[in-house]
Formats: sequence, C-alpha cells, structure tokens
Amino acid sequence: MSDSSDSKSPPSASRAEQERSSGRRIVLFFDGTGAAAFLDNVTNLPTLFSLVSALPQEQLLYYQAGIGTPIVQSTGFPGFLSRARARLAAILDDGLAWSLASHIQRGYQFLMNYWQPGDEIFLFGFSRGAFTARALAGMLQQVGLLPAGNEETVPLAYNIYKEHKEVAECSRQETPGQSFKRCFSRDVEVHFVGVWDTVSSVGGIWPKTLPFASGSSYIHHFRQALALDERRAYFPYQPWIPADGPLPEDHSLKQVWFVGAHSNVGGGMFPYDCDVNPALSHITLRWMLREAVEAGLRLEPMHVLQSPIYRPFLDEAIVAEANRDDQGVEDFISRVQRRTPGTDRQIAALVYLGARKSSLAQADALSARGDMLSFRIQDRPAEQKKERGFGGRFGDWWSRQMQRLTTAGWWILEIVPRPQVFWDVEGKARRRTFRSNFGRGRVLLPSPQFHFSVADRLAASAATLLEHGGGNNENIPETKGYRIRAHFLPGQSMKDVTFVE
Repeated sequence: MSDSSDSKSPPSASRAEQERSSGRRIVLFFDGTGAAAFLDNVTNLPTLFSLVSALPQEQLLYYQAGIGTPIVQSTGFPGFLSRARARLAAILDDGLAWSLASHIQRGYQFLMNYWQPGDEIFLFGFSRGAFTARALAGMLQQVGLLPAGNEETVPLAYNIYKEHKEVAECSRQETPGQSFKRCFSRDVEVHFVGVWDTVSSVGGIWPKTLPFASGSSYIHHFRQALALDERRAYFPYQPWIPADGPLPEDHSLKQVWFVGAHSNVGGGMFPYDCDVNPALSHITLRWMLREAVEAGLRLEPMHVLQSPIYRPFLDEAIVAEANRDDQGVEDFISRVQRRTPGTDRQIAALVYLGARKSSLAQADALSARGDMLSFRIQDRPAEQKKERGFGGRFGDWWSRQMQRLTTAGWWILEIVPRPQVFWDVEGKARRRTFRSNFGRGRVLLPSPQFHFSVADRLAASAATLLEHGGGNNENIPETKGYRIRAHFLPGQSMKDVTFVE
C-alpha cells in the first residue's frame, strides 16, 4: 500500500488541476448507519453540509440519511403501527443493509438529473454511507451516467454494475457494462471522495461487496479517516485497494488513522451538543475539510466563522492573514485561490490552521473516547452530579445500565462465529473466513500514517486524560493512559508509522 505514503499533498498540480473549473461542484453527503441529521446523535456529515456553500450557481448539495434510519412514511396504517413498522424495517436494514441498492441508485439519480459537462463531483460518506459513496463512484466507472430523466433505466444500470464481468467472461469483445456505457451513458469521473471509516461489507449471510467499491480509477482524489480503536467484528474497515502501478500524476490518495472507535472518528458517539465541547470527531472533520477545500470545495464564509469547531482558531487566523508572514498559511491560500479564485483569504487561513498541529487542537485530541465493547464508563465530575440532583443522578445511573446492556449484546455478536471478509491490502485479494472475533482490534495498513493527534494522546498521562475526558456518563475512563487497540502487520511496529497533519 505504498501509494498511500507516496501520495502528494496538496493534490498534484497538473494543467487540468491548475485551471479553474468552468462548471459547478455537485456535492453528495451519505450519512452513517442509522444516522439522520438531528434525529439522534449527529455525525460529521450534517456539520460538514452546514459549512459548505449552497449557492446554486457554484454548488449543488444533496444529503442522504443513513442505511437503517427509521423514517416514518405515509402507509395508511394508524400512527403507532406506521412507527413500529418503520422501526422494525430500520432495525432489519441496519443489520442486513437491504436498502443499499436503493441508496446508491438515489445518489446516482441526483447526479443523472443535475450533472452538466464541466461540473466536478464531490462525494462524502461515513460508515455504510462511505461504502455507498465509493460504490456510486464504482458504478459511474462501470456504466457511466445516464442522461437526465432516465429514472426507469437506473435499476438496469445498477444491476449491470452489480453483476460486473470481465471481458474474458464474455462471449463478445466488450462487457455488458462497456456496451451499456457506450450506448446510453456519459463518461463521468469523480473529482474528490472524502470518507470516514468505510464499513467494508454489508448485509446478507455472507457479507457482500460491490465492484470497484474498494478503489475506483475514476476517483481523482481519495481521502479516508480510519478508526484506530474500533474492535467490533460488524465494523470491518474497507481500505483503498490501488490498481497495479503508480497513481496517475493528477490523482492523490491519503488514508490516515485517528484516535477512537468508529463513531469517535465519524461523529455521533455521544449526544449532540451543538459542537461546543471538544470531540475527537472535530479533528477528523477539520482534516477532511482542509483536504476538500484544497481540491476545490467552496465554503459558506459566515457559517465557518460562526462554527464552534473553528472558533478556537479564529484569532490566530486573523493575525496570520493580516501579517502574511506564516509561510504554511500563505502557501495554502495560494494553492486554494489558484484552484478556486475568489476564496476568502481569512477563511482559507482558518481552514488550514484548524487542521495544523498546535496547542489549540490538543483539547480535541485529549477529549472523551467511547468503546462499545467496554463495560467501564466514566461518571460525571462530582460537582456536575451534585448540580443534577437526585432525578438527574438516577437518570445517569439508568443510562449507564442501558449502555452496559448494549455492550453485552455486542459481546454476544463477538462470541458467536460469523462470516467475515478480510482484504489482503498487499495482494489485493479478498479472503472469507468464519470465526468468532472476541473483540480483536483491527489490523493496520502497511507502513500506516497516523494523525499527529495520536501522538498527543499517547504522550498524555492517565490523569490528564481523565481530566480532559471529564466524564460524560458514556465515555470510558482511561485510568492507565491511552493505548492503541489496532495491531500492526507481522514485522511492523511504531517505527514504521509516519505522523502526518
């Protein structure tokens, strides 16, 4: 997987990349499993959506709630039956992902009806939403993009994509996908894909995968934030599997590991607090936003300036933009303005500084961490418990018991043998096994890249982590300090890690 460490940052400046796009950005957001904006815990996707410019002449935005989200639709049943039906369907969908095809096709239809020549496509996703985004890119590579208004043909296009065949398997000179693409579709590539912790296989007795979901040559710039501390067998990660040979000069690839479990990295681990408190997910969001802005994503300046996620860095950005003596900031602004003329200098400086290593970012790096396989829960600080009164304390106690009950359920799934799919990232082969997981950590990529915030947390004492974690009645108490739950490949260790911004 050497392409990950050799990828260029910023994205390689070919002639096509240096020229300003004559079209718009079409930006699609696919939320995580069971997640929908403001129905429950909020992931990074709605927050990112809120920061992106929605001026229709510049960008078109599309948001899709996650697989397994309980959405009540008009069915003719009484209200309580409709809600129960929606909830049951959501639970089954959460486990089996039977709506995956529908989610991919709805994203495809949006592109089909709104994409115009010269437009650039940005795809973002978390968890199974990340898988959806990557599968959509693979579908575009395989069958192209139908002309607007062809809704009835989309299922056919999807089935051809899903049943991908190589030329050697066919009795003719081209595959069904190639024939379909030549006859019906427009050749469309994806400019940028930014995903948080892609869940690699979804649904069915044997977990299923889709063609090109592991890596599509039609994606120019790929970014993935991966969770170092996720241990559940039902959340295996999907790395980028590069094609043979080096990346094209105008393509770039980054896969970076961050502290935390699945929802620490993608957001939604703890109840939504309007982003006012430090969180591990803020680190991954600022990192992803910097990468996307450099690739041409446009932001809404006032929303960025008012965002609690960027507020700690605002004074530094104002000074850096005014003095123009910070070479890192100036180089970033220059690259962004060359790619996207008219970008506000202060906003570009803020985006850059928010993702750079600094003491201001340390509060997020040391913030509360969750673990769905841990029965240990850090209680609230004594002064908070006193303020909450008897009712609040009882509610907290009850919440902890329910959380432990959920953990027990996850452990049952860890103990019961189940089919699992593993990717040999060096050999690019998929391997299927049937085994119990027993809370094993993930296996890291070869020569992995760790975000600098991992080093900050590793260096912190147990007392510091307990103080910064604060106790939110859901996080785990790190009484012995932080240790990484993922495992290195045989023969590798921390000496093979590269720390990056």
